[in-house]
Amino acid sequence: MARYTEHDPSKIYEVAKAFLSDCLLRDGSLLNAGESVWRTDLLGRIHKAFVAAPDEGQRSFMDKFKDQIGKEDPEVVRLAAEILCVYFLFPSNVGGVRKRQIVNQILAWAGGELPPDHLVSEAFSTGIGSGGQGYNTRRPFEIAFLIEFAIAWKKLSSERRVEVAADPWLFQGLVDSIEDAEPKQLRHMLLHMLFPDHFERIASGSHKQRVVNAFAGLVEGDPQNEDRALLAIRRELEKLLPNQQLDFYWSPLVGAWYDDSEGESGGAPLEIIQHKKQIVLYGPPGTSKTYRSKKLAERVIRSAALSQMGPAKYFQSQPVVAAAVESNVHRLQLHPAYSYEDFIRALHIAKHGGTEYRAGYLPRLIADIEKTPRSERLPHVLILDEMNRTDLSRMLGECFSLLEDRNQTIELPARDSDGAAMKLRIPDDLFVIGTMNLIDQSIEQIDFALRRRFLWLLCPFDAEALVGAAEARWRELKSGLDWDRLEPDFRKLAEATAALNREIHDSPLLGAQYEVGHTYLLDVVVFLRNFLGPRPAHKQNYLWNKKGRVLEPVVQVWNLSLRPLLEQYLAGLDAIARNAELDRLSKVLFKPPVAE
Repeated sequence: MARYTEHDPSKIYEVAKAFLSDCLLRDGSLLNAGESVWRTDLLGRIHKAFVAAPDEGQRSFMDKFKDQIGKEDPEVVRLAAEILCVYFLFPSNVGGVRKRQIVNQILAWAGGELPPDHLVSEAFSTGIGSGGQGYNTRRPFEIAFLIEFAIAWKKLSSERRVEVAADPWLFQGLVDSIEDAEPKQLRHMLLHMLFPDHFERIASGSHKQRVVNAFAGLVEGDPQNEDRALLAIRRELEKLLPNQQLDFYWSPLVGAWYDDSEGESGGAPLEIIQHKKQIVLYGPPGTSKTYRSKKLAERVIRSAALSQMGPAKYFQSQPVVAAAVESNVHRLQLHPAYSYEDFIRALHIAKHGGTEYRAGYLPRLIADIEKTPRSERLPHVLILDEMNRTDLSRMLGECFSLLEDRNQTIELPARDSDGAAMKLRIPDDLFVIGTMNLIDQSIEQIDFALRRRFLWLLCPFDAEALVGAAEARWRELKSGLDWDRLEPDFRKLAEATAALNREIHDSPLLGAQYEVGHTYLLDVVVFLRNFLGPRPAHKQNYLWNKKGRVLEPVVQVWNLSLRPLLEQYLAGLDAIARNAELDRLSKVLFKPPVAE
């Protein structure tokens, strides 16, 4: 069974069951018993108004949706609201308050409202899994897919509908017959909500592929249907790990495949570093590069453990794998004084008063690694944190060429205390992850030959990371106010910060390297707690008021965190120009984003 999640999803499955029986098998309504809403004629009208006439302007989704649907008959409007209900059932990264707000906003165009005690409203309080930021930004395409699917379904005969509704694989075939279905997250969400015993709660095709790749050794052959492969993998895992609630996003399964440090490169960092052996995570300060490098290092080790041990031994050896994650990750904090002598070798005064060469950090690390035979050890990962702060080419020295020529040995221009030539060789199971801030001018000093030896992964501002980290901090404070109420305003803050970064990116006085990282915004959580006091009321707004004016917590994070940072970036300007630019940027942050 694939029903496990962080919250009780039973009401979501109940709504999904009602959607299948009342809306698909019949032409009924998800919200109002006795009404006929999911009819072919109404679906055709909403297709004509929304799918066939897309609004590609820059306005918010809700503004465009109102122009497309709001002028239609009440029946069409109610159908549109129910389509949004289905769209919002699965994702846990949109709060229940926001889901209800949007559905009620649509229902209001037809004079309706979603009762707070309605099953759909109650189901909105939780979610099954995250859709990620992309599920919101691609909302029009996901909704269009649902409309196309419903129309295709209604074309089936009554007998065929009953047959397909009872068979998960026939249902999958119909879903996949819709043009361009595979990239749609709603495709995966529908399959799971309607057939949770056959389809995983994974709303990403790439995630499904990675799970299949990671656990391929459990099943024979090369199944073309990833969902069938996932079901076969689950059944084998349940034999290996009996009496456990297994979920691919939970430990111990998640550590074997999930890579949560993806950036804008379009590829998973785990796959990239496995190919190249060394990677640099670069971007503006405050974008969690060090945190992401640690998580990536863990994935490298766990992925190798799964591959070397095989699934059965891997899960039986979790303490061993956890110990390797703890001991095999080596973090080196670089700084301007760190040199070749520290990293490779240096001349020291010997006990007898003379001088001798001694190995630096890297040769000593490699010697420690190779105390364990290659066939008996898991990979090691060296994190070079803030590598832009030192003269990297000089620090690496002979290591420069060895990054590409793994397992090749070279002699260093030095001899040890016994007179023997010092040698250096980098084993192929030592991975290197660097982190680098864009604003340091020393980046320009990195020569092209060195750049070629690393792959480079951009770590930009991440709205979802901001919201997720803010939620974690808010729950730690235990203020007594549910995060569900705060989330809409924090999403506004994330959108406002994204708008601020666009202005910084386009500013002739700044540029992309000066964009604001999401960690600079996290102090707003404490500022908000202090602003609300020990007994916070259940207000409607927390970071902006009802009139769209910014409230004290956002003003504080600007004055105490963002403005000083940007002021430092603009230090070379005269005071008038600097203050004018800061005032302009503050207005961008303080302006409330247009509601979706």
